[in-house]
Amino acid sequence: MTIQDIRPNSLDTVAFYAATISQQLAQLNGTQISIPSALRNPAASFTAPTWAVWVNGLWFLSLVISITCAVLATLLQQWARRYLRVAHPRYSPHKRARIRAFYRNGVEQLHLPWVVEGLPLLLHISLFLFFAGLSVFLFSVNYTIFKAVITWVALCVVVYAYLTVLPIRRKNSPYSAPLSAMVSVCFTGIRSGFYQLIERFPRLVQPFVMHFPNHSPAGVHLQGFFSHSMTKTAEEFALHLGPDIDYESLTWTFDSLDEDKELEKFFEGIPGLCDSKALPAAQLNFIKRQERIFSSALIDFMNRTLSSNLISENIKRRRINICTKVVEVTSLLGPWWILRRVLLGDWQTFLGCIEFGLFVKNWKNIHHAVTRFYAECVAAVTISSVSERDDRWLQLASGPLDASKENLLHNPSTNCDNILLVNAISIIRRTIQTFSGSPERHRSDILGASTKTLESLRKLDIQQTEPELQHEFCSVWNQLVDLAKNDRREYIVCVAKTTLKNIRKLYLVLHKGTDAYPKAFSGATDDADSVLDDPSSYCTCSLADHGPCKGIPELKIEEPAQEVTGSGLPTPIIPPVTMTNSASQSHGTFPPTNSPASVPQPQTTAQASPFSQPTHSNASHLQPQVRFGHPPLPFVGPTSHVPRGPPSLPLPQVGPTFPIAQVPPISPLVPGMPNDGAR
Repeated sequence: MTIQDIRPNSLDTVAFYAATISQQLAQLNGTQISIPSALRNPAASFTAPTWAVWVNGLWFLSLVISITCAVLATLLQQWARRYLRVAHPRYSPHKRARIRAFYRNGVEQLHLPWVVEGLPLLLHISLFLFFAGLSVFLFSVNYTIFKAVITWVALCVVVYAYLTVLPIRRKNSPYSAPLSAMVSVCFTGIRSGFYQLIERFPRLVQPFVMHFPNHSPAGVHLQGFFSHSMTKTAEEFALHLGPDIDYESLTWTFDSLDEDKELEKFFEGIPGLCDSKALPAAQLNFIKRQERIFSSALIDFMNRTLSSNLISENIKRRRINICTKVVEVTSLLGPWWILRRVLLGDWQTFLGCIEFGLFVKNWKNIHHAVTRFYAECVAAVTISSVSERDDRWLQLASGPLDASKENLLHNPSTNCDNILLVNAISIIRRTIQTFSGSPERHRSDILGASTKTLESLRKLDIQQTEPELQHEFCSVWNQLVDLAKNDRREYIVCVAKTTLKNIRKLYLVLHKGTDAYPKAFSGATDDADSVLDDPSSYCTCSLADHGPCKGIPELKIEEPAQEVTGSGLPTPIIPPVTMTNSASQSHGTFPPTNSPASVPQPQTTAQASPFSQPTHSNASHLQPQVRFGHPPLPFVGPTSHVPRGPPSLPLPQVGPTFPIAQVPPISPLVPGMPNDGAR
């Protein structure tokens, strides 16, 4: 396009000679005309315009560099294919490693990475040369078009310069340019000279240094700014950052998990994270901040695991162990919440895991009496449910044994029925003590937990147990019968009668064919039979060889705990826990006297229960079910907190003939309410 401007134009020569001929003809006719000055004499030397030289030089140079880049890119592709072919031959690993190391040394010694880095640099240089030539050309053609084009070119240059410097200012910048490394070396050199000047002439540059935040020469060292590459500098900068970036990475990782296998690996690594020396405050700064999200995710994970029929028992047991370890080292699930759900909810598979039983046995920071009772019940049910009677089972079974009965664990001739009977007697005593000393709002769950525990323990063969244990059992039975018949407190009569109903089959087997065998009922009597609700149906053991031994303590009855009132806070109501069939038949279902079952209920998409949990990723839109006459049910989800302590419960009507007076339930947020926290 502009090559004509740098060499003589033949049309100009023709025009000059035509003008000369016209001038001569005019002179013959007596007319005088002149040749235009714009017509150059071909005999004179030709000089190309300066702008034409610049335009052609810049554009031809840009063209040559572009073609060179194309050829170089083709060569690099061929070199890469050849390297992959020759550096990975089909030999043995030892020969292949040697050949690969040989060619790798050649790549480094001949600076092939530099050639790769230089290719985009040449291409960018070609582009800017074209822009420069275009600007010069338009300046000589049309100034208006020149201004429009030069504005865009200037903007591109500014953005390119910013992208070049950006990775030097921000070490984690994904943007860079081929000249970034060169600019970084220049900046490093300038900075190096500046700090060397500070060290050599501190007084001379002291006024200038005072303007910098870190003006101490000893505090500013070149190792913090100089390295062989920007990548090394960024790596060193990242390694010196605080632990917040690690917590962010873990949060991103957790947010990306969408399968149970991935969640299993994540929760499996939490105990190691809490004990990590690299992140000593991980539990406080990471897990505690995400406690609600992790709690909801762990609950949903276990719900899906325990409710699925497609997951093998080995996988379920492994995930139970993982959940146990997570709860042990963190505070994601409190003792009250998890123990109540395991005993009375849909996590009863935990009861077959010896690791969970050992964890519950050693669970610290359980200060509330009801929660401690739940822990003992879980340990007792686990003892009766686990079939492998190894050292771990003996360690768990040693919980309720006092010093006088520890020989049962170390005596090889002792069968497991003795240990189960000791646990049954211990649960009976703790049931009476906990029930009598607890507020009325907890007594329904206490009886439910006691019933489930005694049902699992009464499978033992009581006739194969030690005589002294049988005598203690008969002594406890007689005390329960005396309380059921003679005590004037209705709640004591209720718990004594329910406990007698739960252990009657053990008593019947032990006294079969004796005068102490009851006349009102037998082993075939159904749990729902009304005769079992009559205290007069139970008789005491009056056999001489079953007489009470010395040192058998009496059942401990405590005064009921005082209710805390006057908080002014809303009181959430949790519906009664649905018992198993045998448990509900043994002492009733425990509906509250003002149960809203008879009141029309609104239809909802999901029935809210104390153990229903949404998924942590896609169920945040669900709302708790509204019950007429009561505040909304507590909702444990992604934005709510898993309860640590005993929540408010509706008061039960225990037994068909002994109603208990209603009192307003207490909110778990009331000051002074026990709140058991996990470790």
